[in-house]
Amino acid sequence: MWYFIIILLTIIYILINTIFPQIYPFEINLLASSLWLILALFSLRLAQYQDLNILYYRKTRKWTLGQSPIHAGLFIGGFQISLLIIIGLFAGFGKNHYSFAPDKVLFNIIYVTTFLLGTELSRAYLIKYATNKRIYTTITFTLITLVFVITRIQLSDLSLLSFSNPSVLLEFLGGIILPAITINLLASYLAYLGGASASISYLGVLLAFEWFSPIIPNTHWTLLALVGTIAPAVGYTLIHSAENLNLPKKHHRRRLKTSEQGWTAVAIFSVVIVFFSFGFFGVNPTVIYSGSMQPTLNIGDIVLIQKTSIENLKQGDIIQFKKDNNTFVHRIYSNTADHQQIVLITKRAANAHPDPNQITSDQILGKSLFTIPQLGWIKILIQNTLRDLGAPIG
Repeated sequence: MWYFIIILLTIIYILINTIFPQIYPFEINLLASSLWLILALFSLRLAQYQDLNILYYRKTRKWTLGQSPIHAGLFIGGFQISLLIIIGLFAGFGKNHYSFAPDKVLFNIIYVTTFLLGTELSRAYLIKYATNKRIYTTITFTLITLVFVITRIQLSDLSLLSFSNPSVLLEFLGGIILPAITINLLASYLAYLGGASASISYLGVLLAFEWFSPIIPNTHWTLLALVGTIAPAVGYTLIHSAENLNLPKKHHRRRLKTSEQGWTAVAIFSVVIVFFSFGFFGVNPTVIYSGSMQPTLNIGDIVLIQKTSIENLKQGDIIQFKKDNNTFVHRIYSNTADHQQIVLITKRAANAHPDPNQITSDQILGKSLFTIPQLGWIKILIQNTLRDLGAPIG
């Protein structure tokens, strides 16, 4: 009977992403809320029929992170929101795009509540069913999680995806897919430990901030993705460590198999970031140390530079080039042909006149894809600290 849950999830996803967008927003909320409520009630009825407890956590031992998995979910959700607020304090806040008219707020509350009930009761049922059938392996855990990752991806996002545009592809994978995976992995783990109430406590905090906070951080997607990846990873680590400290040794192996291998995805991502940082994917992060390109680029910004040829550059592009064993990031002022080769004239944003020297193809390191504001200050502060301590800086 478990497959009826998957079928219902699929139907709801298709309706919300294809047919419902053609209806007025007022009716979308009501119809979508009705479908999520049906899924929630069906999951509860199915669980009762099979004598599965999917709503509440099991009170079998002392809980280290708070008093229960519910408290753990609230704590991790609050921690994640706190990180977003800290980012907002540095990068600034923007107005939430959701309407705060009284009737719209009411409809949004209904939708968020039914969405949480539908997704988390069905998630808890699938995980509990797999556990009881002793098929709770890393593969089944991962597959269940991926089902709910898909529910957070809109078809409109896929329609904008362009494999020929590296920046769009990177934003989709890093800004949408990766946080959805890590957040849902933690939600699935909480549902395994404490039922739907535990995963609802975590996701409820996140959705409440997303939908009902009048202001949200107004920053680059990379910083939001970083919080959406690291916060649930830290939360999982805390819970998992506490779990194994409180369990008899004979249970450790089974617990470890439940999701530790699933979190290998986070470790793989970390490795990818290392390769990315060293430019093995054709994109190099570069920290801005001077104010010569203000206000376009500020000190502490990170510019992602993609390797390219001089033939693909045009006036107005921001490029990185080398000169006298130093690297610079300036904007192209003009490009001309000189002795059958293309040469560039660059200009700093802070200067009224272009740079005096021409740039040739052998000096080009790459073109700017986009900028991550202020994140480079971490590296600058570390380097300054090492310099004050007299340590060598590589």
